[in-house]
Amino acid sequence: DNEADVYPWVGSFLIVGQCVTAAGQDMAEELFLQESEFPAMLLLGMEGVVGLVFGIPLYLIYAPETPTETMENFRQSSWKVDYVVNLTVIFTATGIFNILATGATSSMTRNMWKNCRTLMVWMTGLIIFYSTGDDDLGEAWIIPGSFFVLGGFLVMIFGIFVYYKTG
Repeated sequence: DNEADVYPWVGSFLIVGQCVTAAGQDMAEELFLQESEFPAMLLLGMEGVVGLVFGIPLYLIYAPETPTETMENFRQSSWKVDYVVNLTVIFTATGIFNILATGATSSMTRNMWKNCRTLMVWMTGLIIFYSTGDDDLGEAWIIPGSFFVLGGFLVMIFGIFVYYKTG
């Protein structure tokens, strides 16, 4: 059995926890950036340092392999190094865009547009599914469910439009 099938409440609990902590982080960022004129790049650097301070010990405690084994695996596979480097660049760019967007607008605006990521993931999944022909990759268009998903995205985009027109 897959652990996700056995303990579905764990995933739900973690998602709710992530939502609560992300909302708190977004509000703290907005407070620092807009109310106290805190420098955006300093805040980003502080978040990175805190992430390392908490992340490295968690990795050392919970990783399925030792740091030496991890380094050996990197030496044996160049694509793993490329993957980690690219992932680091993506995370850094995302952090920079998030902090600067919050500083220029608000956490509310940023989170409204962040919902469009789900739309991009869904569309990318559809493209991958139909371009590869592999049923294990991407997501198929399922009738009628996919029409409901599309309708939900259209309502969301309409809501963003109304928010900006009335705000």
